[in-house]
Amino acid sequence: MKKILFLCCFISQICLSQNTEHFSDSKTVIKPNRYKLNISQKNNKDESIVSYELFKKTREKWTKLQTGNFKKQANFGLYVSTDEDLNNDGYNDVKISFAQAGRGANEINKLLIFNPKTQKLIEIVNSQDYPNLHYNPKRNCVNSYSFSGGNSTYFLKINDNRLQEFARVEFYNDSVSSYKIKNKEEILLKKKPYESSDAAVFFSDYDPIEE
Repeated sequence: MKKILFLCCFISQICLSQNTEHFSDSKTVIKPNRYKLNISQKNNKDESIVSYELFKKTREKWTKLQTGNFKKQANFGLYVSTDEDLNNDGYNDVKISFAQAGRGANEINKLLIFNPKTQKLIEIVNSQDYPNLHYNPKRNCVNSYSFSGGNSTYFLKINDNRLQEFARVEFYNDSVSSYKIKNKEEILLKKKPYESSDAAVFFSDYDPIEE
């Protein structure tokens, strides 16, 4: 009897670790009702594999434009965001859950930027290095917000298939510092005492420093 119970539990764990999740959207992805994105995630014991297919509607039929895949943290669910334009070109981009850090405070995504010229999604190869990615209309750039002891706001531009940091604001122990980054060299612009009513304060500008 014990052997049967053990076998049942073992089979159950295998099924759980190899389940497949699915996502499909044509209402918000890239341009509403003109493109469709199908995503599947196969969860294995050691890693999960995400596969995606991009379609475009032509004469009321869906034509496949692209397929792709990547590996991610094992047993981390499939969550997809398709309603934000991160490079302000008029086309929504795609964020796919990749991992979590900072006790769940840092949401790490694989970022796919749509290229209207090639009609394909560009995989941003280092997007998982920058948590909580969002578009910043004040600076017309991408911001990353990171919790790690203090709070850091990264100001990023998209350069080919990479995110490139050009400025940063750090808030720690009631002090704020802003940096400009040029040729991989950090230049301190401002450091001053700073109080905020929000413990999770982040910044929309680095020069001047503004929330």
